[in-house]
Formats: sequence, C-alpha cells, structure tokens
Amino acid sequence: MRVLLVTDYFYPQSSGGTEKYVYELAQGLRADGIDVIILTINESSGNYQFDNFEVHTIPPNTDKCKEVIAGITPANNLQSFIDKLSELKADVVHFHTLTTSINIYHYQVAKQTGAKVIFTSHIPGNTCLRGDLMCYGKEICDGKVRFNTCLSCYLNAQGMPKAISRVAAKAMRILKQPALLSQASAIKKDHLEKIKESCSTVVTMSNWQQDVFLINGFNPGQLTLSRHTFKQISEKQEAKSTGHTTIGFAGRISPEKGLHILIEAFKQLNATRFTLLIAAIKVPAEGKYLEELLSASKDSPNIKWDYNYTADNIDSFYKQLDVLCIPSVCNETGPYVMFESVARHIPVVASNLGGMREWASLNYPVTTYQYDDAGALANLLNNIPGDANIKFDYPPPRTQTDLAQEMIAVYNK
Repeated sequence: MRVLLVTDYFYPQSSGGTEKYVYELAQGLRADGIDVIILTINESSGNYQFDNFEVHTIPPNTDKCKEVIAGITPANNLQSFIDKLSELKADVVHFHTLTTSINIYHYQVAKQTGAKVIFTSHIPGNTCLRGDLMCYGKEICDGKVRFNTCLSCYLNAQGMPKAISRVAAKAMRILKQPALLSQASAIKKDHLEKIKESCSTVVTMSNWQQDVFLINGFNPGQLTLSRHTFKQISEKQEAKSTGHTTIGFAGRISPEKGLHILIEAFKQLNATRFTLLIAAIKVPAEGKYLEELLSASKDSPNIKWDYNYTADNIDSFYKQLDVLCIPSVCNETGPYVMFESVARHIPVVASNLGGMREWASLNYPVTTYQYDDAGALANLLNNIPGDANIKFDYPPPRTQTDLAQEMIAVYNK
C-alpha cells in the first residue's frame, strides 16, 4: 500500500502541531511496512528528504483573486497537484489541510484517480467561517452552518457590532451583495458537502469535532475518532522545593492562543512567588499583537520571552516549569503542548474549551477555568504551590504505533 500524506505545512519549513502529527503518523506507518510519501507546499517546488522520508512539493497558490480565496474556483497549483498524483500513484491520499493552496478541488481530483481519500481535521476553521468555533467570540458554538447566523458572526469577527452584523448579514444574503461575501456561509456549507462526497473517512481528534461533523449531516460511519499521540517521557520531572512557581506558555503568538489573558492574570499574582516563561513562535501576520503583549509585559521582569526553542531543545524549556498554562480562546483539538507537558508529568492549567475540556475528564492532570476570565485564571494559578509533589493518575500512553494502526484500519475500510 502506498500512502500520500498531504499537508500545507511540513518540516523543516515550519514546525507546528499539524507538522508533528503528520511526521509521527509517517513514522508509525513506515514502521508497519507502509510505503509513505509526504506532499507539501514549497515555493521552490523541489523534492527533498526528511528523516529518510521522500517529500514532494508543489508551489503555493499565487492567484489572489477573490474567487480563489473564497474557494469557489481552483487554486492555480491544481495542475501541479494532478501531475504529482499521476507520478506518485498513491493508493490512499490522506489530507491534513484545507487551505487556499490545498483546497476542496485537490480532494476531488484525488478521488478521480481512484485513490481512497481521507481527511483529518486539525483545526476548527475547517468547519467554521470565524475560525474558532466561538459564537460571536463569546460562547461555544455547536458548529452547525447556519447561513445568516454564520455570516453575521463572521462580520462581527471583522469588527462589525453584533446588532448591526445580524441585520447586515440578512440584507446581504437577500441582495446577494457583495457577491462573494454574502455567500460566504453557503460556500462553507458547500465545501463540507464536497468533503462528504470526496472522502471515504473523516478523522477527528476530539469528540467535539465529531459532533460538529454530525450536526452538519455527516454519516456516523464516515467518522473516525483518533486522538493525539501521547508518549510518556521515561525520566519523570523532579518535583521542586523552592517555594517559587514557574508557569510556562508555549505556542504561536496569535490572539486565539489567549496569551493576553495569561499575561493579564499573571500580573495579578505575587511577583516574588511566580515567573512566566514564554516559548514563543512568531506569526508574521500578528506582529501588532506581539507588540501589544511585549508592551504589556515590559514592566514585569519575571515575564521572560524566548523565541529560540525548537523540537530539539524544547525539553530544556519544560524542565524549568511547575505548570503549563494553555489560555486558548478557541476550540483546540489538543493542543500538542498539553501532551508534551503531561508526558513530562507537568500539570496543566487550561481554558475550558474544546480538547482541553475533554482531556481534563480523561484522568489527565489538566485543570480548567472559564476561558475568558483572567481573574479565574489568576486564582487558579495562585493556588498551585511550586513545591507540591502532586500525584496524578495517568492513562496509558498513545504512541505513533497506535496512531498508525488506527489509520491503517481506516485505509483498509
């Protein structure tokens, strides 16, 4: 069996959660004797080797017309993708991306080759116009695509007041103007229908994702739950006895990750008892947000920023922590930093959204708080002593072997 794993992002060009998931899946499949090839986006359009994996590339979409961005006409790299499919002749094409550069048209042409097409959904933006599955940014949404409501919510995310966005969305849909924006929620619904038609299986990593696909009309038999891997670190982190608590944040510096809430909460704590370490991944498009956070933390010497952690040296970051905080204000499927922390027996404090809420109920050392309440987060952090030797009940680890075997079962369905 030859499996083509398709992702917009992959090592060494980028190093986020999706990249890590695809890499671990590839390792597990290879160990099980599966012929694995990875296809990603790269401007050089050359092939390369990564950990002895064959990585093929196609160029990114460069057509900036509104129809392409909206996903109603194909990206201009589609022919390159078709050529790769013809060259590689995969039995299974497993997508981990739904973007402008790899969109629903890529799924459709993959199916036309006769290959089995699988989609693993990594982010809420695959089903949500707003991108975070938060209704008007305030409440957890059930995920059902509702034409007027979703358009109104999206307009609100772009800065339009809620009361006005509701009226505007209804009027825009009636008048069908502006042409593309007025149909944005209908286009999202159409994309979900095309996923349903193109993919034999949609893989989710959390129960909330399954619920979203079900409420949008997917057949339960088309959905498979396969959670993130969890590799326990053999050497458990030593409990500290300093009386000082070091809190960690690791991830992209973008608003949905909620670092602004953590900094606001942290500044309510006793500076002599707490330190905040930030392992930051810069996001070019969010430069203004980063500047705001740096300004908010400039008078707090116990808030320390570092931009140099990689997969090779991230362990040195975790060794300094007493607790990891995940203040996300969007629904996460994981995120990976939670598993990295738990693997090292470091407790996690997280917002009560998405995967964090689910994992808190699965015997993991994860404690949640109301996602938009900096005061509640501060109270929770204030009650975590840095010198406590806390005992947790850990579930069995989930390895890349477990993940690979689950996916092989999906491929053979």
